[in-house]
Amino acid sequence: MNRNTLLGLTLIFPTLLLLSCSQDQQAVEQSSDAVVTPGYQPQITGLLATLPADDDPDSKTFQTLDGRGFDIELFEGQKVFVNFWATWCAPCIREIPSINRAAEALEAEGYTFIFASDEDTETIDNFLYEREFPGNFVKLNGYFATYGIGAVPSSWLVDENGDVATVWAGAYEWDSEEMLEEIRLGEQPN
Repeated sequence: MNRNTLLGLTLIFPTLLLLSCSQDQQAVEQSSDAVVTPGYQPQITGLLATLPADDDPDSKTFQTLDGRGFDIELFEGQKVFVNFWATWCAPCIREIPSINRAAEALEAEGYTFIFASDEDTETIDNFLYEREFPGNFVKLNGYFATYGIGAVPSSWLVDENGDVATVWAGAYEWDSEEMLEEIRLGEQPN
């Protein structure tokens, strides 16, 4: 190669590089516009939505996915259905839609439904982002066994006094007439 060819390439190469970088930057800006579109956000409803920010949410039994701690006493005077579940548990995942339908059926009767997992909030958030399940999903502080939960899914019905009135182990069709009646009675039939 002669000197003029090398000089020409030396001048052309940086120009091509700048043009290429400019096009890459435009592609990044265009793709980032698509990423900025708001995605699914888990619901926080009822009393959970009114909780103030908490300096130490880990000191409570539960915490919302945005870090507000609470104990079941928050719902004093109400009936609370707590479903203990995990993102890796297929029966748990299968029953979530029926629990949501039961929540809709019993909403006018003053029931609050909560889904509690002992996994970290990032795992729960990612799962909910992928699945887009509605409902009050929260983190249980501590492990299931700490609260006497030996298997998931399991569910509790907490009465108006804050006492666990009924415990169910296993998955159910919660929106069936039989299960809705069990929840209303607050005890399992004999």
